[in-house]
Amino acid sequence: MRKLACLVTAFVVFILQGSVLPFLFGGVTQPNLIFLFVVLMSLHHGKKVAIYTALLGGFAQDVVLGNFFGIHLLPYLIIACIASYIGQYIEEEQWLLTLLVVLAATFLDLVLTCLVLLVSGQYINIIAYLVEFSVPMLIYHGILALPVDHLVWKLRRKEMYYSFADFR
Repeated sequence: MRKLACLVTAFVVFILQGSVLPFLFGGVTQPNLIFLFVVLMSLHHGKKVAIYTALLGGFAQDVVLGNFFGIHLLPYLIIACIASYIGQYIEEEQWLLTLLVVLAATFLDLVLTCLVLLVSGQYINIIAYLVEFSVPMLIYHGILALPVDHLVWKLRRKEMYYSFADFR
C-alpha cells in the first residue's frame, strides 16, 4: 500500500464527508464515505490496516465532526475486524460479494450505533431509527460501494500478500 496515496485519499475523504456532503444532501441522512473507506480498506488490506483505518476514521468522525466520543469508533472497530477476516476470501473480481459485504456492514453499523446510543443513556426508538436511517444509507452505500472499491484497490500494492494466503 502506498502510504502517501492512502493519507491523501483519507484527507480527501475526510474533507468530502465533513464539508461537501452536508452541503449536497442537506437532510438527515447522507452517505458515510469514511465508513465506506474503513470497510473497503479492511476488506482488501488486512487486519493491521483495518484497525488503523477504523481508529483514525472513528476518532475523526467522533471528535472532529461533532458527535460524542465512541458512537462511531466502537462500531468501526468491530466491523473492521469482521471485514478484515472476510476480506481474506475476496478477490478483486468478486464485486458482487464486496457489495453485499458493504451493505451488511452498513446495516450492522446502524445496529451497533443504535446499541451504543442505548447504552449511553440516549432515548431512541429502535424501529424508527433503523427504518429511517437504514433504507437511505443502504441505497447510498450500494451506489457508492463499487466506485470507492475501485479506488481502494488502486491503493493496494501488487507485492502485498496476506500472511495467511501464501499461495497467491
